[in-house]
Amino acid sequence: MSELSIFSYLPADDPEVLEQLQDRIELVRHKLKFVELVPTVACISSLSPLKLAGGLVPELIRLAGGTPVELEDLAAADPQYIIVALEGSPLNTAMSEVETLMALPGWESLDAVKNGRIYLADGEGHFSDSPAGIVETIEMIGEILNPKQFAFGYEGEGWIKFGV
Repeated sequence: MSELSIFSYLPADDPEVLEQLQDRIELVRHKLKFVELVPTVACISSLSPLKLAGGLVPELIRLAGGTPVELEDLAAADPQYIIVALEGSPLNTAMSEVETLMALPGWESLDAVKNGRIYLADGEGHFSDSPAGIVETIEMIGEILNPKQFAFGYEGEGWIKFGV
């Protein structure tokens, strides 16, 4: 999937809204020109069974400055960041599934766990194919991966950092 396919999800029928959404994506892209680190990111959409987010999400991770992990064996992939955005579920559902998350095979040895880079996110309002959801997800992931460059204000409502 390419960036062009992301733009096909944006509302072409309203040029003003389309321009605003494209400008927000361009702001993220511009700021990322000054970031050298492109970390690996596993975005979990289901815990039982473990499933990584598909569809547009890997491309959204790329646009936000990460490299999406596509191998569902987290121990083998050893991602630097883990975002848990359970498909169609609000943030509090992800919070209630923490025990399942911590019981995953090899959990404690993962780079993301050892370095405290586990994030729980709203998989209902974000991480969706809606035009606003696409742009907000890019901004949220950017905020998670590069907090010094981005402060969009999603922390606390759209995502939280999970501490072990």
